[in-house]
Amino acid sequence: MNRILSGSKKNRLLGIPKLEDANWAGTKKAIKCILILTEGDSAKALAMAGIDVKFRNQFGVFPLKGKLLNVRDASYKQISKNQEIQNIIKILGLKVGDKSLTKYDLRYGTVMIMAD
Repeated sequence: MNRILSGSKKNRLLGIPKLEDANWAGTKKAIKCILILTEGDSAKALAMAGIDVKFRNQFGVFPLKGKLLNVRDASYKQISKNQEIQNIIKILGLKVGDKSLTKYDLRYGTVMIMAD
């Protein structure tokens, strides 16, 4: 079943601008995938330049816009209205409130933040 926020595997995500999805994201090899979150488009270009063609299977890149919301003290309403957080939730294959998800249910096994 291909539900975006269910934790189910989904090969391709549509509707998330500027996402460079890893080829293995959402497949049986998703645990080997690394999502790189960058600070803006210029850092995304730098990350993409450092990823060799053979590593496009494992690495995905998503540029963040502006300062990311600190969700530690944020309300559910604030989190649900924040587009960047919602995009990250979709990219990873998370489902809010689902405590049964494991790392093997996600679209990426690792998240890396590329910041200056």
